[in-house]
Amino acid sequence: MSIMNLLPKVPALVLISGSSSHAFRSSISPIRHATTLSMSSSSSTLSSLVTIQQAIEVHKSNKSNNKFIDGSWFMPGTRNGRSEYISGPRIPGALYLDIDDLSPQPGSADNPNSLPHMKPSSKLFACTMDRMGITPDDTLYVYGTPGCGFNHRAYWTLSSTGYHDPSKVKLVQGSLDEWKECGGDLDHEELKDDDTRLFKMNEVTDYESAKYICYQNDLSSVVNMEQVLQVVEDDSSPDTIIVDARSAGRFYGKDPEPREGLRSGHMPNAINVPFISLLDTNDMTKFKPMDEVREIFVNAGIKPLEEGGDDVPRKVICSCGSGVTAAALAVGLEECGLREKEDIAIYDGSWIEYGGNKKTPIVTD
Repeated sequence: MSIMNLLPKVPALVLISGSSSHAFRSSISPIRHATTLSMSSSSSTLSSLVTIQQAIEVHKSNKSNNKFIDGSWFMPGTRNGRSEYISGPRIPGALYLDIDDLSPQPGSADNPNSLPHMKPSSKLFACTMDRMGITPDDTLYVYGTPGCGFNHRAYWTLSSTGYHDPSKVKLVQGSLDEWKECGGDLDHEELKDDDTRLFKMNEVTDYESAKYICYQNDLSSVVNMEQVLQVVEDDSSPDTIIVDARSAGRFYGKDPEPREGLRSGHMPNAINVPFISLLDTNDMTKFKPMDEVREIFVNAGIKPLEEGGDDVPRKVICSCGSGVTAAALAVGLEECGLREKEDIAIYDGSWIEYGGNKKTPIVTD
């Protein structure tokens, strides 16, 4: 059985293919950026990753349509990305994208189950872009502060929801430490409370007057629990595979979940690729070389399409604890060339929703 019938209705601009093996595929294929890096896979896949050196060159060009965005986020109780952005250092002129502030408010029509980090509506996204001073013509460079391995969700929100032209969103590989070492300028001044960059979307009430026009009205970049359950409960369908970004200990139920009330284990037939295994062990703001990332996915069970024909799942659903680290899997899958953007989706509710439901099937083997 395909999850095709469970996909949400989308505007005519984003028609879904009639083939069950293309449930995430849009009739408009996003354009890939032509910046090819030495860290990329040996395949012909084009990369949206840029090195620190490339980013510095862009910043020094001082073109107004290049916007740098601090997408740093950290687990609650550790560090605070917004606070660190305010205190500095930061790339001069950089903006801050708060993935929690950009998420639909708990209990709202777009987030009735009050789940964290949910994909924003097109109206909320457009209003946020207006507040940030971003236009559809801008090219966005997302970076993370030293030690941050969670900025992929900010990048994914900008590049994979369909709201901004994906060819105009780049993910900087390297931290501000490397930026400084390579001769890049840094702003160390603490921002004042009246700085226009310190807005909060939960204080905005008028979303109807947004001027930003989305690249596409929506993209099937997320799935819900009903869709996930159909994949989990249908062993006969080879068209979709679920990959979980949590640690092996949590995946196999050996370590407790950090959030109270969640059961331990994983979805039946899901595979485990801990997100941290894809990142540079010396600098979490970087992926490992893409040939290594590709090998990690393949060894875990996500085979290249050309190797198995119809027996190899084309679509991949990425899950994690709360929808943040799943983005690292989604970005890695695309960048290493194993799957196209339109064949990759994030289960936005992730384990908070799935593991918090007493009726969902869970295994530990």
